[in-house]
Amino acid sequence: MNYHPSQIVIGTAGHIDHGKTALVKALTGTDTDRLEEEKTRGMTIDLGFAFLDDNITIIDVPGHEKFIRNMVAGVSTIHIALLVVAADDGIMPQTREHLQIISLLRIPRGVIALTKIDLADDEEWVDMVEEEIRETVKGTFLESAPIIRTSVNPETGIEELRAALLEQAASVRLEDDRGFFRLPVDRVFIKTGFGVVVTGTVVAGQLSVGEELDCLPIGIKGKVRGLQSHGKNVSVVVKGDRAAVNLAGVDKQQLRRGSELATPGWLTSTRHLIARVTLVPQTRWRLKTRQRIRVHLGTAEVLGRIHIVNGELKGGQSGNIIIYLEKPIVAAMDDRFVLRSYSPMETIGGGQILDPQPSGKWKELKDWASGLKSAVNERFNQYVERRRNNPRTVAEWSQVFHRSEAWVRSLVETNGLSVVPGSELVFNPQVLDRLCGEIEDFLINFHRDNPYRVSVSGEVIKQGFDLSDRWGDWVLDNMVARGVIVEKDAGYALSGHQISLSGEDRKKADAISDLLYDSRFMPLKVSEIASKINLNEQRAMELLHVLKNRGRTMEIQRELWLDCRRFDELIAVMKRFFNSHTKLTVPDFKNISSLTRKTAIPLLEYLDAHEFTEREGNERIRGEKLSA
Repeated sequence: MNYHPSQIVIGTAGHIDHGKTALVKALTGTDTDRLEEEKTRGMTIDLGFAFLDDNITIIDVPGHEKFIRNMVAGVSTIHIALLVVAADDGIMPQTREHLQIISLLRIPRGVIALTKIDLADDEEWVDMVEEEIRETVKGTFLESAPIIRTSVNPETGIEELRAALLEQAASVRLEDDRGFFRLPVDRVFIKTGFGVVVTGTVVAGQLSVGEELDCLPIGIKGKVRGLQSHGKNVSVVVKGDRAAVNLAGVDKQQLRRGSELATPGWLTSTRHLIARVTLVPQTRWRLKTRQRIRVHLGTAEVLGRIHIVNGELKGGQSGNIIIYLEKPIVAAMDDRFVLRSYSPMETIGGGQILDPQPSGKWKELKDWASGLKSAVNERFNQYVERRRNNPRTVAEWSQVFHRSEAWVRSLVETNGLSVVPGSELVFNPQVLDRLCGEIEDFLINFHRDNPYRVSVSGEVIKQGFDLSDRWGDWVLDNMVARGVIVEKDAGYALSGHQISLSGEDRKKADAISDLLYDSRFMPLKVSEIASKINLNEQRAMELLHVLKNRGRTMEIQRELWLDCRRFDELIAVMKRFFNSHTKLTVPDFKNISSLTRKTAIPLLEYLDAHEFTEREGNERIRGEKLSA
């Protein structure tokens, strides 16, 4: 999939009436207050969008405390923060909260605009406000950001601000694309003649007209009828673009702010999350188990309750938590979010998704949540280790981490992991070495405890070590290829393992062989053999397998045995029969074998299964092996 350069997104932040919208209009010529209520009340209620140039979008977000949820929805997708502070007011409560939010969401760079300098009393006052700003942003990502003094009437510093933003944009290093399309929905409306239209910022991948999408969390499909970006009809949108998507197959009521559009199969809804959270240093709140909180993720706001896995958290502290959501939400690995208190609503902290789809019983889940690492390379190793007995493929890990297969392969190489050729299973070579050593020890003990058993089945080994079929089969094949074990008698044994019968057991084995030979074509049960030779059934079975490995006995059905020499005689009798007959009935077989129906049927079924005969209704015809 080829991508053209992604859009760079700038987001405003700051207190109400500090001039964010007017500043954006001066920079771009676009008035982002699109709602009539916004025009009337003179403040931005919803998100607004403008374009600094063809590759740079500016998102204007609300400053009023009541509209903080919309502000979070806006900044969740930005690369550069434009913190706006009015010279006549200075730092205000929402200035601090917005600064906390953009810091929690790990926005990497920014510029500070000191607006309305025309309304400030004097130069000394502006200097004092600038000094206050420097003190407020100390220790944050904006500590070294330029402060540009501006006014929109008359225009002052606008070109300097534009230059500073363009300079920041030139240094943006866009993150690797996740490899699938994803758009958090911020608006849904009906356009006459077109139907349902949703808007949002593309946070991953690309989308073309005609493609099908998952509409989440409701879990329905929609088809793209049309696309717009920058107010123009386009055939494709890519990461960073502001996009309007005209959808077919969905109703307006099925989508809302907080919904997501995604490439089919990549994302699912969830009501449980494991996350790493950090509380803002200034918060008076303490996070406790069962506390009700608000989760702001992308454009969604959902209530939930938390479980602290390692004790309560207070201001400035970090820790892993499990979040139980009251409604389903769409989350991807490593998504960042903001936590706000339930009531009164204040920003408490923010975090990073470590597991968007946690599973397991409570103790296992708690232990898993407690140990998960924030660094994705370390966490990937933890996920691989957790699946050590049932490894996932490169493609499956791509789905789990919501990243491209190329990203997974790169991390596999960086972390010193390996991939099984063909099946693409990802594994840790050290885990494989440990597992092979454990299987080798198991076979040593097996041979010691069962001296006359030729081998142990692969199914027994896989079940004993709780290995999935595709992983267990490859591990055993690998051990065979390295000469550690060998395949014997439909099972596995240590290389060099030889069965040596004691003098007494050699006599017992010969007695079993004689008994089966004397029974001619009649198969004998293990219990019958054990009784006549005066052995327990386990030892009789072991000796039968020794004889089988030496080509002297054969198992017709489970625990039903025959002498190999007598079987060869029976095949000769069958060939002579078919030299003069085309069909074999059960009575015919009973006649030539001198067996009762009860003992004849198992033999006939064996002959059918091994292509000596072929069944047609109640009769048999000559099979491929009898024709050879």
